[in-house]
Amino acid sequence: MVLALATAGLVFLPLNVYATQLHASSEGIITHQIGHLFFLFSMVALIFTITDKGLDKQKGWRLIQYSAFFFILWNLDAITAHFFDNQIHAVKIENISFGKMRIITNNDSSLLAWFYYVLKLDHLLCVPAMLFLYKGLSNLVEDQKQIMAKKDT
Repeated sequence: MVLALATAGLVFLPLNVYATQLHASSEGIITHQIGHLFFLFSMVALIFTITDKGLDKQKGWRLIQYSAFFFILWNLDAITAHFFDNQIHAVKIENISFGKMRIITNNDSSLLAWFYYVLKLDHLLCVPAMLFLYKGLSNLVEDQKQIMAKKDT
């Protein structure tokens, strides 16, 4: 009971919330961006491998291809957002209150502020990517279970 209350306290009443990772020095953001690029190229390679081997005829592999496509879009989005806020410092976020933030641009460009705002909605790309990956893997597992069941009979 004490453990449950302590866990609930840590989850629902945190002292500090670090949901956004900032990269203070240039080495951190460069390494992070290289990671995004590596992930992006890996997803491109995955799409081509699935297509070249003809695996896209199976529903599970097709769903994994869709996942890779959304991960490519997510990485492009994240790379662009990191470029604006961490590399060229064209955009800065200012916390106004619990539910409000202000996007400040170097040249007071409302177009850049809106573009950055849309970039920060990257979860709209990452969540579908993860769901497609989950559904694709689940489908492949079910297919394998059916194959094993046929072998046993």
